[in-house]
Amino acid sequence: MFSNELQQSLLEALPDDAAREVREQVGRALSAALKEAGSVLWVGGWMLGGDRSDGRSPYGFGNDAVVGLATIVQIAGELCSGIVLLLDEGNAYSAAALLRQMVETEYLAWAFTEETTAAAVWMRAGRDDRVRMWQPRHIRDRSEGRFRTADYHRHCETGGHPTPDARRLLPDHHDLPIVLLWLELAYHGVSTWQYFEKAANDFGYGDQLATASKIRDLRTTINEWQQKDRLRMLKEYVREHGTGDRG
Repeated sequence: MFSNELQQSLLEALPDDAAREVREQVGRALSAALKEAGSVLWVGGWMLGGDRSDGRSPYGFGNDAVVGLATIVQIAGELCSGIVLLLDEGNAYSAAALLRQMVETEYLAWAFTEETTAAAVWMRAGRDDRVRMWQPRHIRDRSEGRFRTADYHRHCETGGHPTPDARRLLPDHHDLPIVLLWLELAYHGVSTWQYFEKAANDFGYGDQLATASKIRDLRTTINEWQQKDRLRMLKEYVREHGTGDRG
């Protein structure tokens, strides 16, 4: 449960139309920017690099790491686009299911920033290797607290698996305001994007992405959202300090 002060702050922030508008703009801008970035990285990774000539790529790509990053960027772009469509239609449960998948792309994006070879290792991994090394719990363990088990399980319980808790998101009897799902999309989507940008810079694609119009638009929208959205600030506070409930 939230403390009385946090509950009051939440109730005051929910009806903020200006924040709601820019929060939704972030989701839409993310979808466009991720697709644009994924295309740039995919073409570059396919064409450029020594993995093909050196026989390291089982797929014949120029750079398996860049293509691995591109693959996750494009997956995130498709997820984001689907979430936006579902939220526009009021389909909260299906949107929440895709949000859980978005959290997993966030994990992978972080992993690719931590070690320059990780994206190539992931790209070349067979199913057994992915089960052994790349499940969400493995990345949470490696993150040393950056990603919290409770947050991931909350996404799984409400949208990832058919559970009784999912009733909160079903038609006619859900009690979770849909604006909070837009918040989750913006929060996890922006975090994912920031990891992608760092990895792309590490791979030498920062300048190419910096000139892309949809990516410039996204950066502007993110800045506005971070300044205006009190729900984002509350989420950050709860993440850092807990709910404030002393009972």
